[in-house]
Amino acid sequence: MSRWADLAIVAAVMVLVLRATPAPAGAPQTIAIRPVDLPANATNDPRAQFYIVDHVPPGATLRRQVEVSNDTTQPRDIALYAAAADVGGGEFRLGDAGAANELTGWTTVTPPMVRLGPGAKGDATVTITVPSDATSGERYAVVWAAVGASSTPGRGILEVNRVGVRIYLSVGRGEEPPTDFAVTSLAPGQTSDGLPTVTALVRNTGGRAVDLSGSLWLRRAASGRALGPFAAQLGTTLGIGEAEPVLVPVRPGLAPGPWDASLVLHSGSTERSGTTRLTLPRSRWSASGELHSTPAPARTQRLASVVGAVVVLALLLTAVVRRRLRHATGPDRAADL
Repeated sequence: MSRWADLAIVAAVMVLVLRATPAPAGAPQTIAIRPVDLPANATNDPRAQFYIVDHVPPGATLRRQVEVSNDTTQPRDIALYAAAADVGGGEFRLGDAGAANELTGWTTVTPPMVRLGPGAKGDATVTITVPSDATSGERYAVVWAAVGASSTPGRGILEVNRVGVRIYLSVGRGEEPPTDFAVTSLAPGQTSDGLPTVTALVRNTGGRAVDLSGSLWLRRAASGRALGPFAAQLGTTLGIGEAEPVLVPVRPGLAPGPWDASLVLHSGSTERSGTTRLTLPRSRWSASGELHSTPAPARTQRLASVVGAVVVLALLLTAVVRRRLRHATGPDRAADL
């Protein structure tokens, strides 16, 4: 075999190695938007640091400042606009551009567009003008900061990246409606993958929507062994009068039970708890936390591919070296290698 054939083998195996090796992830390319001022009546509500949360009477005008930042490496034209949102099924559901409701009709964002260089920040004003004949109740919307880029040149298809600030606006005379909720039950369960869970049924008993977060603690009834905290899954928002489950995954491999469970949930500064004794189901997970008969993670599979390719490369290089030595020194010298 010629020198060029040897080089072809090496090159082919190097391509195999490169294909088996995952490319490094690039730096995050993001835009961001956040409120930068808090109303006096929301200083004790942690949600007001991330959302526009307020209670105003009919006829009031509310102005809030938001900061927009460009954390990408390119200049960006960022569109700013309000879109409708609602609460239902345990979620705060965000509307697309053009989605309208009563609150978006009261809301303007100025300027409607900001151009920011890489790493730059800019301010905008969200103005909500409530009509004097507005009825009492809570309304929902979102202020989007959006960047669009053509994903298919010449075909007019846009890929839109956006981030938003939620608006929870309560309208009514007098004091703000109370924020309240109750944990009505705790029950054991498991996911479709066999992970043990505890599910809390929570009902919103107040006059404002609630965004729930919190933690669960478990204490072994027989030994007093305590475990936790286990974080509740985020993202559950309850509308006024709604009841929805809140899921808490717990550590795999726990003994079936019984366990004394104590759950503490928060929405802003409002805290409620629930306790019960429960028996966890016997799951398919081992005490080490590994699911039996689970395929290897993708990262492990990629690593195995790389190792295999390197081994093949080493064997082929060894064969090339042996063949060259055999031609140069004869069969006796090559056999000693």
